[in-house]
Order: sequence, then C-alpha cells, then structure tokens
Amino acid sequence: MAEERLQSDGAIYTNNYKKAQNQPDWTGKVMLSKEILKELVTKLKSENSDGVEMRVALWDRTSKNGNEYKYARLDVPQEQQKPAPAPEPEPEPDDFDDDIPF
Repeated sequence: MAEERLQSDGAIYTNNYKKAQNQPDWTGKVMLSKEILKELVTKLKSENSDGVEMRVALWDRTSKNGNEYKYARLDVPQEQQKPAPAPEPEPEPDDFDDDIPF
C-alpha cells in the first residue's frame, strides 16, 4: 500500500505594507494539519534532534483579482525506501551429459 504524503498548502503574497528594508518582500500563511503536526512530533522524538526538516515548493499564480502570488506547499520528507536487492539468478543447469560415448 502506498504511503500517503503529508502536506499542507498555503499562499504567499507580495508584502504591500513593507516600509523598511528589514521587512519581508513576501508574506502569507500555510495551515499545518493535525496529521503533519503529529508526524513532526513523532520525527522529533525518534530522531533525538532539535528540529525536523520540511520541504517547501512554490508556484507562481495569479488571483481572480489579478494579484500575483506564490502558491506554497510544505511537506514532511519521507525516507526513501531502498529497493530490495535483486535475487541472484540461479545457475542454469548443465545440459551436457559427459557419459555419452562418441
């Protein structure tokens, strides 16, 4: 059975309220589901680390009002499953019969 990928989506818009250089150029929100939060806590506990890595992807989009924004997706990277090693081929049987006299 395929494992369901945990991901959350959101939107990042141009910061129209930017007044200083140290303020962000883009701002927005991403909703984290309970399932993602549970997975993050589980990974944090199991890895004995100070944090958990997440992946982020952005797409350029345009709203119905004509405003450009970034569509964002966060997900918890899943461990890559290594493919099972291929079984070694069985040796082909030797069809020669050395007992046949010529």
